[in-house]
Amino acid sequence: MKQRWKCFMTLLFFLYLIIIYLTHTQLYEGGDYNLVLKAEHAHRAILKTKPRHSDETVFNNHTSITPYDETFKAWSKSRQSFCDDRFVGFDHLFAILQNVSLDPVLGIGPRGGEPIESVLNRPEKQEFLVLKQGYFQINCKDDDAFKYRFEPDDHLAHWRSVMRLGLAPVSRERMRNVTVAVTRYEYANLYHTMTDWYNTFLMLLFFNVTNLAADILFIDGHPEGGLDSTWSTLFGKFVRVGQLKTAQLFWTMIWNIQGYKSPMYHHQLPSIPHIESFRLFFLRKHNISFVKELNCDGLNITFLWRRDYVAHPRNPKGTVSRKVKNEKEIEDSIHSFYPNHSIHSLRTENMSMHDQLSAIVQTDVLIGMHGAGLTLALFLPRHAGLIELYPKYWSKDNVHFKAIARWRRLHYLNWQNVMEMNEHPNHFTYLDPSVIKKMLSETITQMCKSKDRTG
Repeated sequence: MKQRWKCFMTLLFFLYLIIIYLTHTQLYEGGDYNLVLKAEHAHRAILKTKPRHSDETVFNNHTSITPYDETFKAWSKSRQSFCDDRFVGFDHLFAILQNVSLDPVLGIGPRGGEPIESVLNRPEKQEFLVLKQGYFQINCKDDDAFKYRFEPDDHLAHWRSVMRLGLAPVSRERMRNVTVAVTRYEYANLYHTMTDWYNTFLMLLFFNVTNLAADILFIDGHPEGGLDSTWSTLFGKFVRVGQLKTAQLFWTMIWNIQGYKSPMYHHQLPSIPHIESFRLFFLRKHNISFVKELNCDGLNITFLWRRDYVAHPRNPKGTVSRKVKNEKEIEDSIHSFYPNHSIHSLRTENMSMHDQLSAIVQTDVLIGMHGAGLTLALFLPRHAGLIELYPKYWSKDNVHFKAIARWRRLHYLNWQNVMEMNEHPNHFTYLDPSVIKKMLSETITQMCKSKDRTG
């Protein structure tokens, strides 16, 4: 009897070992368990590493060292970790997750990436996914993870609310690279997209991600846009979550700061973290030289003109406001007034990002109507000037580009039309060339006096 009982227990033991082996084989595809553990340990080093104290390793000493930023210090102090570091939140603005599973079947919405022509007049709300419970899953039994809060109007709050704790489902695809998850708003607008690029840069800098390179995961259903390719140029490949067919296991995923909560939206601040480093990073990724000396005897003056063009489905006619009615008159007048300076005009809607940057880094004074194109002031030379124009119907409380000029220490002036007779149909505004001459003269005087003072 004892012998039979011993045989029975031995059989149960071997059966138990077989079950354990098969379970691990199924979860990790071919018994690759040690590799997964090794990778998880390696990626957890990202979480435990102190944020970067300088930017010298990013640019190979081509720029001066930036001190460890106070914003990064505050983020570090706000760190809250759950689930054995599998979920770590910072300042209720962003988070980094380990071994997180994403099941695309539980996200309802368009695939994204369609030609704009095929989705004209589609409501914007249809381009944002509806996520069901379990869309995100992490292997965790710590219920406290559900107590971490983001702001109610932040899509990260929705992501956390659909996150399920427990064993991640079987996944036949594992994403080994660091992945930054982004939901984009106003994806066709250069300013708003710049906030997403800047946020992503800050995340990779903060977490010491090698070479500031990562995969980008678009958790939205926007159609194809003219700014999409810049994501790849800056960071790495991007994937639209709507085009995933099976559940994915991400070894390291960063939930990016929402664009509207970017430091770039804090327009009242005297400075924002690592903005000059971001500028250099952006230019270097586009292979653009960023050194231009100020030559007051031969300046480059650039007008940025706005044109109608189709950028997203909600504006099928491509109607654009804040256009200038008398562009040529202004250009000719400035040519006559400054015969020794070079006068250029830009229309960026059909230009590649590389070509836009190439023109801007050689510009001494940028002049244009308030609009997303003035975001390019981020890439003007350090000595440059920005002149921003407003039509009568547009509020000067929109200070996006005034803030950029302050952060970059550019020479800045603005002007607003106050005469109704200067406003014309189809959002055209007539600008008195004498106004432009006066503002340009003042800007040039400021620039060249600054050069004299600095030597």
